[in-house]
Amino acid sequence: MSQTTTGISVKASFFILSFILFFFPPTIVVDGNAQKAKWGEQFIPTGPGEHSVSVFFKYLFIKEAGKASASVSVPEGQTARITYRAPWIVFMPGKIKTV
Repeated sequence: MSQTTTGISVKASFFILSFILFFFPPTIVVDGNAQKAKWGEQFIPTGPGEHSVSVFFKYLFIKEAGKASASVSVPEGQTARITYRAPWIVFMPGKIKTV
């Protein structure tokens, strides 16, 4: 018997020359619930349906640097996959894409 998990897989990354961002981990907000994350891939369990996702990171005096938001549709028993790419200049918005 195989078990499927419903949720959102977020792959957060940054341009390699912005390696300083390694010290400023991203925050992922799903439907208003924020959680600290790591650069790389993480899974966030959710129910099926439409979900609001935002990703940003704290950088020195900027509370929500590189913030990007998207609406994600999660089918029953499946995982929606998105990627977040931090901007190469922290004052710009990041990018979220569905995979």
